[in-house]
Amino acid sequence: MPKLETDGVTLHYQQLGQQSGAGPDLVLIHGLGANLAFWYLGIAAKLAENYRVIIYDLRGHGESSMPPAGYTLPDMAQDLQHLLQYLGVKRAHLVGHSFGARVALCYTMLHPQQVETLTLADAQFTCLQPRIRLKDWPYWQEWQQQLRRQGVVNLPADNEIIDFPLLNHLNQVASTSDQLAPSPAQRPSLRQRGMGRKGTANWERLLSQTTARQELEDQSPLSVEGLQRLEVPVLAMFGEYSHCLPSCWELKAQVPHCEVAIIPGVGHFHPALKPDQFLHHQVKFLTQ
Repeated sequence: MPKLETDGVTLHYQQLGQQSGAGPDLVLIHGLGANLAFWYLGIAAKLAENYRVIIYDLRGHGESSMPPAGYTLPDMAQDLQHLLQYLGVKRAHLVGHSFGARVALCYTMLHPQQVETLTLADAQFTCLQPRIRLKDWPYWQEWQQQLRRQGVVNLPADNEIIDFPLLNHLNQVASTSDQLAPSPAQRPSLRQRGMGRKGTANWERLLSQTTARQELEDQSPLSVEGLQRLEVPVLAMFGEYSHCLPSCWELKAQVPHCEVAIIPGVGHFHPALKPDQFLHHQVKFLTQ
């Protein structure tokens, strides 16, 4: 398992596909509570047929180290900069899901000359969309009723803010079924690949023993003005049932060169649930 030691942080990474260093280079950045395996089988291996794909564990995740502090978006962007410099990558396509999309966007704002294209997959940006409560998510009532029919109890209250801990909780209580609606076309899924026992313990340690709980919530480096200055091509790819959809349409309105792709029948974790459709839109965007 290759690792990079930089500024007191150990980053675990992997490269797939073209190993010559000639590119084209493409970086996949996972979200909170996940690791590079989020991309590995369904997406990274396929993209590696035509790209040098770089996947890595964010600090505090997977096999990367967990420093006591340093979890802001600029910290994460600096980790990515160090990794790309170490690998000799001067310019790359960036693809991020959820929090990983925030990292990719922050990096692009700081280093626009080093980004070929930017894909933002189902991220909520507070400069575009205020945090929302479950009761304000259009599909919550339907999903809540289906969970109750399955015998799930102790559901979160309607006024709880939708954030990663809440999504992970819903992922756990819904773990007995991938189909939470009568048909796939109606499935308002919030599910992702499960973190597993080790991943869950790692996540709990990250929140309890570091400054991550506060720093991961800080989106102040991202602004509407920064989005309006973006010159790279941007793809906003969101799930049909995602609570982040308002961010999607605001990206389209504010970013000069932004395309939108909506994955039908799924929510926030569409790359894991429908990798083939994710790949279809991603490859089309990269090769046009």
